[in-house]
Amino acid sequence: MHRPLSQMLAIPASPDSLHDPEELLRRVQNTGAFQLHSSRLEDETLHLEISSDGELYHAEIYPTEFMIPELYRCQHLFPDVDVEAIERAQLGLAAEMEFGPDALASYHLQLKLICTLVPDLLAVLDDSSEKILSGRWVTLAAQSRVAPAPRYLYTAQAVSGGDDCVWLHTHGLNRCGCPELEVLNSTKETYQSHYNVLETLANRLLDEEEIPGCGEPFFLAYVDQEIPLIVTLIPWADAVENYPEDMTGGKADRQEGHNEDTCAIFVYPSEESIDRGQYSSLAIYDQLLQDNPIYMITTDETNRMHDLAAERLSYFKAAFQDSRNKLLGKFGLLIDEKYRTEDNCREHIWFEILDIQGDRFKARLTQEPYYVSGVHEGYECEFGPEDLTDWLIFTPERRISPDDVYLMEL
Repeated sequence: MHRPLSQMLAIPASPDSLHDPEELLRRVQNTGAFQLHSSRLEDETLHLEISSDGELYHAEIYPTEFMIPELYRCQHLFPDVDVEAIERAQLGLAAEMEFGPDALASYHLQLKLICTLVPDLLAVLDDSSEKILSGRWVTLAAQSRVAPAPRYLYTAQAVSGGDDCVWLHTHGLNRCGCPELEVLNSTKETYQSHYNVLETLANRLLDEEEIPGCGEPFFLAYVDQEIPLIVTLIPWADAVENYPEDMTGGKADRQEGHNEDTCAIFVYPSEESIDRGQYSSLAIYDQLLQDNPIYMITTDETNRMHDLAAERLSYFKAAFQDSRNKLLGKFGLLIDEKYRTEDNCREHIWFEILDIQGDRFKARLTQEPYYVSGVHEGYECEFGPEDLTDWLIFTPERRISPDDVYLMEL
């Protein structure tokens, strides 16, 4: 499929230098975040050839006036003073770039490019995913050696009509070489569990070397320990034929958008249905989807989470010094031999942190494991940093993850 440009717009605290291409060029020449290969100015647009990790990218940079679209999702918390400054801003710097084979690495590079060009960053409008990102978060992400979470590459929106019908659909996956994803004919009661399926599938597809073809079965999860969730992608034009034309998300809603490179999620409930190519609505699993299905996280994503948790461990340790905070750590337990596979031998599960001494964590298990016999809720153990996959800080005001540490610097 054709990959559209990833479109972002940087909002600076001061727009004074945005019309000075020589100053912008000096900034990219002096950065250590990537390599500049060539540049040219054409009609106020600065064309850059840059590279990172051996991959070459073309970027187009130009100043532009803007207004924040009403439906954009605010991804981060902004101090009031930043909100006021953003509302007053009228001029931003557009940074457009075509993603390479690794969408997450490409996204990370685009953030680095923006921070290099606009050091006094207030916010970033990610037009491709219809998100508003905190400038503080973007700066921290750009400085990190670890890429942001895959969920930043897209946004999933829930649109409801006059009835109970909810239409879930994504923005942002096309720039990654994936179709946008949809769930049709969801409801106000079930759309959250359907969203979990959509998000899990989006994250998995971003990690796949090859996107499954239309109608091809794809294992996503277990809705319980015995029943697999086998999903499949159906092009929107075929999918809407199963529903009334005037349904929310139906054929009548496709006149002005959501009519290219987008697929709806359906399921195969049995091997026989796969053989016949007879797919069903995700709704057939609604009851089971409410009972904590076992979603699979790829090894690459587990490693990314571990690396970010380790890189920002100082925030976690500092938070432990405040007795008002409650801390959780996700540690990997060796699973029973009969459940081990070539790609998976550990169950990553949440523990409450009881004590931190140097690089050692004393912790208490907060839930029952699925695949580790003889270990139960309340089990206490010591771990090292190599066992830590993720962490959470619960302050009196909010929850903070490794991704959210910009909040601790506000």
